[in-house]
Amino acid sequence: MFLRILSALIIVSGLSLAGYSGWHLWQETHLVKTYDDKYSVSAKEEKQPLKPLDKGIHYKKKIKIGQSIGDLIIPRIKARVPLIEGIGSNELAKGVGHYPGKGMVFPGETGHAVLAGHRETTFKKMKDIKKGDHLIIVNDEGTFTYKVHKMWIVKANNRTVIVPKKKPILTLITCYPFQMFGSSPQRYIVESQLVKIEKPGEKKS
Repeated sequence: MFLRILSALIIVSGLSLAGYSGWHLWQETHLVKTYDDKYSVSAKEEKQPLKPLDKGIHYKKKIKIGQSIGDLIIPRIKARVPLIEGIGSNELAKGVGHYPGKGMVFPGETGHAVLAGHRETTFKKMKDIKKGDHLIIVNDEGTFTYKVHKMWIVKANNRTVIVPKKKPILTLITCYPFQMFGSSPQRYIVESQLVKIEKPGEKKS
């Protein structure tokens, strides 16, 4: 009897894991949009790296929780994913979430913009991002290019990452370790500086 119960539990566990993996595979495919190579770093930018900007813009329209902000493009991993206002389960199921806390700003504005995403879906390849890579936000306000300048790991309850900043900074946050199931004890952080602003209608140089 015990062996039958144990066998049944193993089968159920296997099916559950298969279902979990299948769901996240579908969700990842569903969320990631078609990547365009025009967002890759140009030869000119490689020879003459863009310098950090001291100021950003100010968004003209208000964005509510659950609404689209635009797209996050990560050339290194050839990913383009939806960017949604809010970091609740509903928002993160739609794409990468934008932290709406006090003192935070939208990507492209002067200050600190913080984005969060699941390591199993939207930020599955976040570990491949390197120092010097570009992170790009595209929306109705323009195209905002950030340059990654550091990555580090913190404990899950560390709140020093989500704090106001004076210059335009974009931070990505996801759970860590990457291959771990369930609740994670740490967070993987990628921080970048705004280096380029393109207004709507401007051609990429």
